[in-house]
Amino acid sequence: MQVGVFRIDDRLIHGQVVTAWIANADADTVVVADDKAAGDEFQRTLLQMATPNTVKLQVLTVEEAKALLADPDAQGRALLLVRGPQQALELVRAGLKDHTINVGNMNMKKGKTKILGNFWVFPEDVETFKDIYAEGVSAEVRAVPNERSQDVMDLLKKNGLA
Repeated sequence: MQVGVFRIDDRLIHGQVVTAWIANADADTVVVADDKAAGDEFQRTLLQMATPNTVKLQVLTVEEAKALLADPDAQGRALLLVRGPQQALELVRAGLKDHTINVGNMNMKKGKTKILGNFWVFPEDVETFKDIYAEGVSAEVRAVPNERSQDVMDLLKKNGLA
């Protein structure tokens, strides 16, 4: 399966994903790689309700997503969604290195540092982004496709975090 867009978004599927990112990825499938969502029938149902009927949805554990993305017989083009940088790093280390990771939303929580309005990080997130970059993969912050791209590492450096 080809990945059109690889996105970190703690909200997973929502309006911006449905109205902009599926088309930008030219995706016929949305792959959500998230252990919590994969193990929660109610959350899977909500994600299915938010996904257009014309697009297939697969809610998988990160391990299942690794297997799907490595399968040479898997057909289609996907928008790949993960909840955070840790899951993204797991997929990068499994071989998904030919993409710039899009960071959509990493929202405010206690203990996080604000980088941009929709981009807040824990100290461990900063370290994980460093690890992603060390793997030869970059990341950009963009809420929607027509927004100006901002490099994650540049933003972290400007905020004295990297």
